[in-house]
Amino acid sequence: MKHYVNFALLFAFGILFTSGMLRFFQPFSLATTQVHIVFGWLVMLLVALHLSSRLSYFSRRLRRRRNSASARPHRLILVPLLACAFFLAASLLDLWPVPQLLSLGHEVKSSRIIFRPEEGAATRTLEGGMQMKRQSSGEASVFVEIEWGSAFDPVAEFPTPFTGARPQIAVWAESSTGSLIETFFVSEESAFAESMEWAGNERRRVDVLPIWRHQFTLASGVAPDGDIDTFSGATPEHSFSIERYIDEDPEGFYLSVEVNAPNDSNDFYHADQPEANEGYTFPGVGQPSIYYSAYVDPSELKKYYLMELVGHGGSSSQQSGNIYYDSSHLTTAGELIEKILVRIERP
Repeated sequence: MKHYVNFALLFAFGILFTSGMLRFFQPFSLATTQVHIVFGWLVMLLVALHLSSRLSYFSRRLRRRRNSASARPHRLILVPLLACAFFLAASLLDLWPVPQLLSLGHEVKSSRIIFRPEEGAATRTLEGGMQMKRQSSGEASVFVEIEWGSAFDPVAEFPTPFTGARPQIAVWAESSTGSLIETFFVSEESAFAESMEWAGNERRRVDVLPIWRHQFTLASGVAPDGDIDTFSGATPEHSFSIERYIDEDPEGFYLSVEVNAPNDSNDFYHADQPEANEGYTFPGVGQPSIYYSAYVDPSELKKYYLMELVGHGGSSSQQSGNIYYDSSHLTTAGELIEKILVRIERP
């Protein structure tokens, strides 16, 4: 039995080590995280089995030391215990060498361009849509419910771990002047890196969600082409939070949703044409992202709003962050969403 445990431990540790390196040096991946968690539990079980068959080893070592002329059995326990205690304290208190080690990973190196929702934001996926809620510290909240349309492919929403071909979604708020207030949600593939494997091709975020990505420049300080914008970033005048807009007597603001589905080419938007053509899109992209918006006007004292299809993000040669209002060439892209309902709760 112990031989099976030893070989299983060898293989499981190899997979755990590999997934750990991928999580550390690569952008977040749900598939990698799942593998890491599963094999972490498996390694713990195998280590427990391995140690349970060798419990007598510890008592023998301590007994042998005790009977020796130079017996110092406490060293066998104290030295490893102090070493583990040091690394535990360093991890909890952010002491050397933890910051130096973490600085080598993707999370720290790419912190400016990684999106993570603010505290109080939550998202859940439903059978026919998704819901997003952002609650403020003052118990006010913004609730967005998206109902998928007839052209939305539920299979593409939950692909195999190696296809990377699910629709990309961004939900955010912006001021009445068009400046980003806060991003609430971005799909996993677009949230952690500037490029991703999407529909079998390496694509940038700006190729898939161009309107949101250009808005995100203001918060990240990094333009879609990678240039550092020194005039961007959080300032006292622009804190990138929806809190004051919904807690206090707010100004009006826009809620925005951008969605793009993979491999949805049509007769106008496709890759089999000259790149200079208006309808040229990269392979795997197809029709451009669609953009929905609703203006929340506090003077109306409304609780519910329906978002309207405003336009799209443009073809691959037009992705400047502007909204293109001519949707006459959209076909199935215009049927990705049935409706988007917004509910505003104020104390």
